[in-house]
Amino acid sequence: MVRFLGTVLVLSVLIIGIQRWGVFAQPSYFYQSLVLLATATAALYYYLIRIREERPDFFVQLYLLTIAVKFLAYGTYLGIVIWKDRTGAGANVIFFMATYVLFTMVEIAFLWRNVSR
Repeated sequence: MVRFLGTVLVLSVLIIGIQRWGVFAQPSYFYQSLVLLATATAALYYYLIRIREERPDFFVQLYLLTIAVKFLAYGTYLGIVIWKDRTGAGANVIFFMATYVLFTMVEIAFLWRNVSR
């Protein structure tokens, strides 16, 4: 769990560094989106690992459920962001989706390592 949290923290710092370096324009909901994704990914990973240890037969169904819940929650979040900032909606959505993909790849890699043991 510590390695996963460290990886999420390093990835978050790298994203902030890349943004500060000026590789892409800062979306208006940059920090809010980054904190939401990092926190949700870490919390769900912790919960999934606990369930994996307690009820391994339920793990796959729970993981699929968390994906569905994340899509609903993140879709709602993006809807609010678009509603509040129509002019910056494109940048916010692109940043959110790119960051979501990065955090999901990290989550899947760590889950795969845990499950394949």
